[in-house]
Amino acid sequence: MNRLQSRITPYWTRIALGAVCLLLLAPVARAEPVAKVGSWVLTLEEVDRALAAKIHELRENKVREMVLERILTVKGAEEKIDPDQVVEKLTGNVPNPTDAEIKAFILKNKEHLPNNGEGLEDQIREHLLDEAKKEAEGKVLAKLLQQYEPEILLKAPRFTVTGPEDLARGDAKAPITIIEFSDFECPYCRRAQATIKKVQEAYGDKIRMVFRHYPLPFHTKAPKASEAAQCAAEQGKFWPMHDLLFEDKTSLEIADLKKAAKTVGLDQAAFDKCLDSGKHGARVTADLGDGKKLGVTGTPTFFINGIRLVGAQPFEKFKSVIDEELKEKK
Repeated sequence: MNRLQSRITPYWTRIALGAVCLLLLAPVARAEPVAKVGSWVLTLEEVDRALAAKIHELRENKVREMVLERILTVKGAEEKIDPDQVVEKLTGNVPNPTDAEIKAFILKNKEHLPNNGEGLEDQIREHLLDEAKKEAEGKVLAKLLQQYEPEILLKAPRFTVTGPEDLARGDAKAPITIIEFSDFECPYCRRAQATIKKVQEAYGDKIRMVFRHYPLPFHTKAPKASEAAQCAAEQGKFWPMHDLLFEDKTSLEIADLKKAAKTVGLDQAAFDKCLDSGKHGARVTADLGDGKKLGVTGTPTFFINGIRLVGAQPFEKFKSVIDEELKEKK
């Protein structure tokens, strides 16, 4: 890695491309089998579909890195200096950390420092200076990107999400469909609900939300909570139950799920019988299987018109994808 690349890559994530690069050059995936377990067959197409988001991330990072290399080359020619000197020149001198800053750092982190930070002042000074330089260089690169306004044409992969869409709210003809694979025991899924609500308020009838179950293996209460939501759906109350299960104060023990049914106004006897029978376990398992085929590994995972967005992302992330989708539909 040359000096120019060493300045760029910390800001776009240094990733070892290695063998994964071969996937980028591979021919279109076929339905040829790559593994078997009994009657179950894994195809190359399924593997590549699961890897699609990772491959896109690799491509995206490499595109941004190469764009920055080009910008620094152009800027270097304008300044009549080598490209790898541009950032250093524009950054200028970064001041050394003050004694007060070092003391503040030690005070804040002493529980995690050897000897409570005593005698480490020089190392801490060096660390703080290094972090300050990285921050300053990052700002320079951000300004250069803003100045030259590169156009990134790389498109995110679009997935075809198969399976039931009966747990939906919003206009069936809405231009944007957001499919969420979620887990009622997942704190990140709970946190994401406020953002989803904000998205719905911002875009109104342009948004259709679809819920799919994806209970994570280490969330032992999540599968039954999903079944409870399906039992509520039998009585036309999936979304009230969904909203209640995601409230911070709601417990997911069996007894509490039955109390939740009463809260949302369900026929208690019918709900209890449904939940105790486990009749919707197969549906939850089927949703889980569909998610795995799409490469879902964590929750929440969203598919916005097939474009994957992973995690409790801020509103701006949703807005970016949705606005681009709406623009293309005009």
